[in-house]
Amino acid sequence: MKRLAIIAAMTAAVVLQSTICSFVCWQGLKPDLVTVIVILTGLIYGLAPGCTMGLIGGFILDYFTGRLLGAGALSKMAIGALSGWIAPKIFGDHFLVPPTSVLVGTWLEQAIYLLLANGFGRGLPVIKSLWTIVLPVGLINLVFALPIYYALLALERMPSRGGTGEDG
Repeated sequence: MKRLAIIAAMTAAVVLQSTICSFVCWQGLKPDLVTVIVILTGLIYGLAPGCTMGLIGGFILDYFTGRLLGAGALSKMAIGALSGWIAPKIFGDHFLVPPTSVLVGTWLEQAIYLLLANGFGRGLPVIKSLWTIVLPVGLINLVFALPIYYALLALERMPSRGGTGEDG
């Protein structure tokens, strides 16, 4: 059920982010739901699922949005790996861990993407972009952290419908 929950959440995030979220903007900024899913996947399921979902979700999002192909995949993969690696080292049952992880993880992911884009010649102003894009997107993602976290936990706890009657 774990794989199904992650795939369902990532599919919903990619569809929402590339359609509805493109029209719902606040001062030109929109939530990065794929990053929220990647960070929370790493927190809940560990390093490998976080890293894998970051790579897949980032690549699909780069492809559908027409951004710099691969930069989003690398930045999201790095954040998924980081959140999966750090998850056993923090107190995961505390109420503030998911939103704080999403806030800091989004800031790091956006900063990595910004540096990768500049490395490939996009010429974005780094300091200005940190204040006008990176920090606000982290705050926007903070709004979605707990609802998505609890949705992932609910999907994880759903019983499977296998023929043996066992949950798994």
